[in-house]
Amino acid sequence: MKKKSPPYAIIGAVIFGILAIFLFIQHESAAQAANQKQLDDLKAQLAAAESAPKSGPAPPPLTVQQTDERLVYFATQPIDAGTRISPTFYEKKLTPNNILPDAYTDATDIVGWLATRKIEKGDPLTPRNIGKSLPYLSQRITPGMRSITLEVFDRAYNNTGNFIVDGDKVDLLYTTMTLDNFLIKTQLVLQNVKVLYVPGQQIKNEQTDGINPAGPGTIAVTFEVTPEEAQALVFMADVKNAKFSMILRAHNDTSEIKIKPFAAEDFAGNFDKVQRLVDKSETRVQELQQKIEAEEKTQGQGNTNETPNPTPPSP
Repeated sequence: MKKKSPPYAIIGAVIFGILAIFLFIQHESAAQAANQKQLDDLKAQLAAAESAPKSGPAPPPLTVQQTDERLVYFATQPIDAGTRISPTFYEKKLTPNNILPDAYTDATDIVGWLATRKIEKGDPLTPRNIGKSLPYLSQRITPGMRSITLEVFDRAYNNTGNFIVDGDKVDLLYTTMTLDNFLIKTQLVLQNVKVLYVPGQQIKNEQTDGINPAGPGTIAVTFEVTPEEAQALVFMADVKNAKFSMILRAHNDTSEIKIKPFAAEDFAGNFDKVQRLVDKSETRVQELQQKIEAEEKTQGQGNTNETPNPTPPSP
């Protein structure tokens, strides 16, 4: 029987395949080693550069880019015409110099100036809406109202203590006398009347802010009233041996009361009656204070779903 020859071709192919696989593995290992060496060399160079002392000129220091802006005054709330400007009425905002070129900036002290017209919240403060004086009284009168000037009090007999300023609210009292100047009665004739103008030099210090009425004799104060009120006041002003006085109101008090005139017979030795009137008025004042406090507390709570924005107090 003839012997079969070994399959040398198959054996050779297997040996060649094993050798090829071995050479491929050796090549990949060498490539990975070369890549790792390059990575190690790069890390070493970076570490050396960081640890080496720096040489050469230092880089220029960083500078803040200057912007072409300035701080401009903007109203934080509506301001009625005739109102004196205080810091609570405005805030400063950065504004490009090419916008609102005539607006007042933090370089100008505008405290004590006057709103020459109605100013809305967010409006810039410019020479068109505020100034050191009020050139036109007509700009300050509420539509439908009128301006009237009355001789109110004598400088030596000042019922307000020099605390009245433009924009305040007052009550007007009317006193009648006999021909020999004997007092007959004093009565409350108008309430919650707005003062448009008080002549005199302004008093401003740590204790007070008001007007020192100018000149001797009676002082003429300008009020804002309705046409019907003006008609009555003109008639009453022409009555002989009669005079007007004014008393200052709280800035947040808009209530109106009904009281009887105080006549001569009420004071003629009848101090008990005067005391009863005083007690009654004190009770009414306490009730009003409690009402105002309750309203302010309610307004302060506001809507819990909103973030409250406090409004600066009026001057």
